[in-house]
Formats: sequence, C-alpha cells, structure tokens
Amino acid sequence: MNYKITNGSISYGAETILEEIDFEIKEKEKIAVVGRNGCGKSTLLKAIVNNQMLEEGIGEEKFGVYKQGSPVIGFLKQVEFEDESTSLLEEILKVYKKQTDLERRIENLEKALKQETSDKLVKEYTNAMDMYKFYDGYTYKKEYTTALNKFGFTTQDENKKISEFSGGQRTKIAFLRLLLSKPDILLLDEPTNHMDIVGKETLENLLKEYKGTLIFVSHDRYFVNKIADSLLVFEKNGAKYLNCSYDEYIENREEKEELFTTKKVKNKNNEYILNKERNKIKNKIKKLENEINANDLEIKRIEAEMQKEGINTDYVKLNELQEKITALNKQNEEKLIEWEALENKLS
Repeated sequence: MNYKITNGSISYGAETILEEIDFEIKEKEKIAVVGRNGCGKSTLLKAIVNNQMLEEGIGEEKFGVYKQGSPVIGFLKQVEFEDESTSLLEEILKVYKKQTDLERRIENLEKALKQETSDKLVKEYTNAMDMYKFYDGYTYKKEYTTALNKFGFTTQDENKKISEFSGGQRTKIAFLRLLLSKPDILLLDEPTNHMDIVGKETLENLLKEYKGTLIFVSHDRYFVNKIADSLLVFEKNGAKYLNCSYDEYIENREEKEELFTTKKVKNKNNEYILNKERNKIKNKIKKLENEINANDLEIKRIEAEMQKEGINTDYVKLNELQEKITALNKQNEEKLIEWEALENKLS
C-alpha cells in the first residue's frame, strides 16, 4: 500500500490553508501530525479522505494524488451513530457483516443439505466454509469481545442501547467500531480527548498493535512518543516529514537553534538584541517543557496509586484521583498551546 500527494494545496475561498503538500504514506507507518493550532493539521486529514479538496500547489512538480491499489481509509470525524436505538452488540457486529452474512448462508445450506445432498449444494457449502475461514469467522467473536472488555464494557452492556451510554462510553464505542473495521489507513483527530485513563491506556495498546497505517493529530506529547514512529511537523515555513520520535525532534531542534544563534552572534553584532530575545523565548519553552514533564510524572504517580490494593475499590478516592489527573491534563493542554505559539516564533 502506498499513498502520495504531490504539489497539492487547499484553499477556502480566497484564503490558502496549505499551499504546497508533498506527502507520502507508506504501509504500516504510524505518523503523528503535530504543530500549532490552526496550521491545517485537521484539514490535511480531511483532504486525505476527500481528494476533491486538493488543487495544484505552488511547487514545480506536477500536481497529483497517487494510490497503490484501492486503500480503505477510516476517519473518525465525530462521534455519531445512524440509529441510537441499536444495541452495543448490534453496532459492533456491523463491522463483521461478511462473517454474519456467511453464518446465515451456511445455516441455510445446512438445512438444505438435510433435504437434498446434491453436488451443487455440497460445493456451495464447501465454498461458504472456505470463505468463512478466510474472513476469520472462527475468531472474530473473540476479537470483539476482548476489545469490548479492554474498554471496560461487560457482557451485560452488549444488549444496552447506544442512547443509554454516556458521552465518554459512546466515544469508546465509536473508536472500537473504527479500529475493528481495520482500514488500510486509519486517521484520528485528537484521539485521547474525552478518554478516561482506562480508555487511553487501552487505545495506546490497540494502536501500537495496529497492523495498518496510522496517521493521527495530537497535542498529547506522551501519547505521540508512545505511538508514533515518524512525524509530520507543521512549522511556520511549511511542513516536513521526520523519521524520529517527538522528543528526538525537540532535542535536535534545540541543538540546531543553539548553533544557529551562536553563529549569528559571532558574525553579526547588530543581531545581538534579536538573539537575546530568541534566548528568552527558548528559556520560556524549556520552562514549559519541564512543567509538562513534571505533570506527566505526577499523572503516572497518581495512576500507579489508583492501582494499589484498597484504593482500586474505593470509588470516592478513585474519583478524587481522577479529578486530579483531569486537572493536570488540562494544565498540560494549556501549556502545550503556549509552547506551540513560542515554538512558532522560532520557526
């Protein structure tokens, strides 16, 4: 599987959102799309799904969208369900239509074979059984029950209507439905939003094990570092693809910035004031990173405390600890927004 956009651009009316898109998606990659708010990250995901949004960019290469085969793209734009009166199990089974259709066909053929054992029926039955095995008919039930269990759903929940679940639970159901459908390219926009700790950890594990290609937008630095093996970084002067972790990107950027600043100070004394201002920004960035890291460590400490015997069954205490984690995550989101704004000034 290969998917490539060459010299594309995206505009809304007279405003150009992205002016030169050169982006290649390879099989089994896990790409995090990062950058400041409003730079076009979510817009890029939408354009990967809907190529009609793309037009020719400003580059010299010929504009085009190239796809090897016909990759299936899955994108969770928002949490929505066609019919909220359906049960959780019915919603999940929509993913396994091929398997359930084959089960009905096999059942009907078995009934017919009791009445007549013609070569035609035997051949149809054999073909149906082969197809059932090909589509993992013997294991799909275990697959979805395991996934439901990991996301905190019980056997009793399977018969509940979608409308009876909370907003957070509905988000989990929508994610599960998309993950279990196993698209060739999976697109996620801020997947950890509205997820509790159990859901977030489960999502991390599922995405790390995901066998297809994953592209996701996230402000969660910890989550990006755990999942992504490469980055698409949006900066002031465009976007660039990097085959590294987010921490490696920040570390390398800081080293390059130090070399750049030193060189400018040595060569041009009249740029001292500019460099002094840049150093102030860098110090603010470093302070924010230390604060974010400290919050991440505190979150891990609280999560470990929640697993301790006695506390893991004390729902009042668990709720209190969960509120602390929510507050720390909110602080980190605010700090990341400030961090991105400062990083953009250095771009």
